[in-house]
Amino acid sequence: MRRPSPTVLAVAFAALAPSALAQNTPQNPSTTPAASVDTAGINMAAAAATEDHAAATAERPTPTPPPTSLLDRIGSMVEVHGYLRARPEWMHQFDLGWDDLAFRNAGGNYASSQLPWVRNPDNGLPNLCSTAATDGSSNRVPGDCTGRTQTMANMRFRINPEIHVTDNIAIYSQIDVFDNLILGSTPQGYYSGSQGSPWAPVTGFSSTQVTPTEQNSLTPSISVSRAWAEVTNQTLGQIRFGRMPGQWGLGLLANAGNGIDSDFQSHSDRIMYAARIRPLNLFLAAFYDFASTGATSASLRYETGQGQPIDISQLDDVNQYGLALGHRVEPAEARQRLSRGQLVINGGLYGLFRQQTLSAEFINADPAAMRDQRTVGSDGAFTSGALRRDAWAVISDLWFQVLHRNFRFELEAAFIYGQTTIGRAAADPGLNPYRLTQFGGAAEFEYRLLNNRLTLEFKTGYATGDSDLEGINYHNGLIAPQRAGATSNTLFRFHPNYRVDMILWRQIFRQVSGAYYFRPGVTYAFVNSPGGDRLYGRAAVIWSRASEFVQTRGNAADLGIEINAEVTYQSNFRDTTLGDRPGAGFFASLQYGVLFPMAGLGPREDERTTGAYSGFSFSTAQTLRGVVGVMY
Repeated sequence: MRRPSPTVLAVAFAALAPSALAQNTPQNPSTTPAASVDTAGINMAAAAATEDHAAATAERPTPTPPPTSLLDRIGSMVEVHGYLRARPEWMHQFDLGWDDLAFRNAGGNYASSQLPWVRNPDNGLPNLCSTAATDGSSNRVPGDCTGRTQTMANMRFRINPEIHVTDNIAIYSQIDVFDNLILGSTPQGYYSGSQGSPWAPVTGFSSTQVTPTEQNSLTPSISVSRAWAEVTNQTLGQIRFGRMPGQWGLGLLANAGNGIDSDFQSHSDRIMYAARIRPLNLFLAAFYDFASTGATSASLRYETGQGQPIDISQLDDVNQYGLALGHRVEPAEARQRLSRGQLVINGGLYGLFRQQTLSAEFINADPAAMRDQRTVGSDGAFTSGALRRDAWAVISDLWFQVLHRNFRFELEAAFIYGQTTIGRAAADPGLNPYRLTQFGGAAEFEYRLLNNRLTLEFKTGYATGDSDLEGINYHNGLIAPQRAGATSNTLFRFHPNYRVDMILWRQIFRQVSGAYYFRPGVTYAFVNSPGGDRLYGRAAVIWSRASEFVQTRGNAADLGIEINAEVTYQSNFRDTTLGDRPGAGFFASLQYGVLFPMAGLGPREDERTTGAYSGFSFSTAQTLRGVVGVMY
């Protein structure tokens, strides 16, 4: 089983959403005002009419009520929500100049860029992209491809069933069909692998798409991401258990990723108790997470099929304990306050403690060795694959929110402190550990004008860098410090679903890490009908800089300036600021982004004057995206 790497413990994908606690608030009975006229005569007439009706029906038998329809019962118990989306995308020159043919012909190469982008291999294939000689001979003239553009479309069908067993007991789940399936990626000819298909000897003759399976895709057609239960008692609190979403604050560390344009999510295998003090709008939660159990009898192919798998070792488990507390105004009360022009203040703090002794992601999976371990108690298989970590971390995350009818201010700040070791053998506990000291934060501010049609926005964020690392994230595979004698790791990373742009952090680096940014923007709603249609345009400028300039490829702080713009339409619009589910309906968005790379993303100044790098020049990256979907 492939496990998430615990080597740095830089991000704790575990949190909770106290705003989602199930509630069953009793409704206040309505009060009828006393009548201002004498009703004695009316009451007497009503009594007489009642007696006449009773006499007329006394001899008729009372019919037996019909049984409740099973379909009606099921309909009242089960809710299904989710969406179907499709996203065409055009990506141009995301290599930022590192894959330009002139640069490559001079001896440069994309691998030296430290960019984690998956480049287009079409660029420069002289053998496959040659052309026929002009004189009609059979000789071929070598030619270069110039493909620095990538286009695709993908889709997802998300199903979120809810089974409400009673008013206080519910089961929730998340099922994805064709999860980010690239359209056209499973044609008829691919199904046979290395064998030629009798229906499509080459994919150019494919006449249909086939279901994704292990024979033609690395992802299945259907994936179940979450399944958890919530049991609520209005007096004692709530218990949750299962694999559930993790969300806290803005989503810097734990992000549920439930948006229609989301790609990444936080899932927590958790047992949690939560309680509310409603008169004070306070919440409290305590939980235990099964962050990682390490090798199991199923993951080692030792025991498959039916039956209960066994966790092989306890020392390779990642144990996580959490506590959260804070203040949050109930949504109904918050709406009333906002309608009166009052402030709504929410906030909270959660803390996590995570611990692991051994790391077994490189465990020897030899079946014969595992059989020896089972029968004679040999630990050779485990010892040869496990590494000593002695890892622990304390994570604290502060969230603060101020809401008003005309503005929103929200802040999240997280701090990680702990230690771990990298590349240390299980039998060698003498090496000094690496300290983890990481900090990250983000703030968002919105001010609304013109009856909420015009919104002025400003967002900013900061993530500590690490001057001992080469590259501003881990996608280049460099986890251990590159400077000899380094004893700490200070690189902080945002959750990849917390997005601030369309190109640099969303696509090329995949997440904000080791950098800070400033993002002013403006939104104008051409049509704004709560509960009806909403059509708006948005534009923003993002300036990104590295927290430690020596960590970048060009040893410069400036990374780039990006301009984003979009036009979005949504039917049955519903404001989700207070945690409401988006309204069912149609969603469509057209988005454009352009990135102007700066010195931190290029070669160093001393390299630009000599050798292969002397011919380097930046290329402007552009993207055009479409998102269409139906929410239900």
